[in-house]
Amino acid sequence: MKKIIIYAAALSFLSLASCKKEQTCTCTTTDTSSSGTVTTRTPVVTTYKKIKKNDAKDLCSSSSSENTYTQGSNTSTTKSSTKCELK
Repeated sequence: MKKIIIYAAALSFLSLASCKKEQTCTCTTTDTSSSGTVTTRTPVVTTYKKIKKNDAKDLCSSSSSENTYTQGSNTSTTKSSTKCELK
């Protein structure tokens, strides 16, 4: 009887453990130029296989950047914002 209880407890513990699954991260980037033009790029989908959800969250992160381009006397600045969502 004790062995059955031990096996049942072990199975219960394993069923509660976080399992590694396939996780999908979708990132969409929006560029805004200094002239006010807004461009949304095609979303980038990345699939992580055999990974825990928390580990996938760390890899699937949003970001932003600002780039300045100078050509002759013309200078333009583009701000990029990338928003990522784990599905």
